[in-house]
Amino acid sequence: MTEIPSIDIFVRHAADCPHRDNEHWKRCRCRKHLRWTWQGKQHRKTAKTRSWEAAERAKREQEFKYEDAQRETLTENKPPSTVEEAVKAFLAEKRGGRSAPPTLGKYKLTLDRLQEFCDRQNIQFMREIRLEHLSAWREEWSKYYSSKFALRNNQSRVRHFFRYAQNAGMILQNPATSLSTIKITDEDFEVDPFSEAEFRRILKAIPKCEEIGEPIRDRVKLLMQLQRWSGLSMVDAVCLEKTELVKTGKYFRIDTTRRKTGVRVSNVIPRWLGQELLKIKNVNQQYFFWSGESSTKSACSVYDKLYRSVFNRAKISHGGSHRLRHLFAVSLLEKGVDIRIVSRALGHKSVTITERYYAKWNLKQQSTLEQSLAKAW
Repeated sequence: MTEIPSIDIFVRHAADCPHRDNEHWKRCRCRKHLRWTWQGKQHRKTAKTRSWEAAERAKREQEFKYEDAQRETLTENKPPSTVEEAVKAFLAEKRGGRSAPPTLGKYKLTLDRLQEFCDRQNIQFMREIRLEHLSAWREEWSKYYSSKFALRNNQSRVRHFFRYAQNAGMILQNPATSLSTIKITDEDFEVDPFSEAEFRRILKAIPKCEEIGEPIRDRVKLLMQLQRWSGLSMVDAVCLEKTELVKTGKYFRIDTTRRKTGVRVSNVIPRWLGQELLKIKNVNQQYFFWSGESSTKSACSVYDKLYRSVFNRAKISHGGSHRLRHLFAVSLLEKGVDIRIVSRALGHKSVTITERYYAKWNLKQQSTLEQSLAKAW
């Protein structure tokens, strides 16, 4: 049976309050707080009032929550789960499923924000969360995310969490299933690759970046070329292992697994690029660019700052490492390479994803469509 804790009201007196030595003094206008112990853990929270009478009402509301939890326990023969307990269990399940560290980091960030919202709303148990709470919380997401994709991905993580909570018996109904879909149009999927001229301008700007040391400039240039000719994302390029560069005949091959999707990528790269990679001197002999001591996020952050310096020097607006990956994909499509091959080279889980982003550059598909229409005429 769920225990109903004894809740104590106490006062956090102002420094100049004459009754500051008595935390149970009722008649001053200092802030009132609640304190109790539940399941071996002490809890403290503000009563959001300076009135002792209003604090008594806040105390009673908190007691009602535990009384409701006790009735739920008697009905389901299972103790209620707090938001904190549910978050810990979910993240443990994700770690046990060997989710990639960047994915775990995103889940933890999302759920830390959910916990903070619940604390503000005086929500302790999972069963208290309603659709209206999630809708109000979603309005705050624009503080953290500027793109619709990021908003949609965050909502997907929230839905995944609540689905887990329902499957684990922590909640009877899942409020997240009723959240409206975040609408994304075709225009939102448009990508902006570097042009070949812009890429050449970027490479020429690297030696002029005096704020970057010469050995580092060479590494930045090689990393950019690796992304452009292999289609790797920054994290996959930065964390590329030396064993993942394989010599095949007169070419070299990048044979790795994408950290984001777990999809295997096996792309040939120019011979000169493979030879230049082999010349790299790194403190960690396992990797080309990464020390292996920092987190992958930190390693990418360092190179991202270096990239921005180069883009600024080259006078490239809205520069980003992903535009190198887009250049790789678009250059293939413009030469008539089948989009299914490009999809495999990018490490996408489905060709549908590739079509969504690169449809307007798919010249082979457009040509086939025109020939089919002409033949039908």
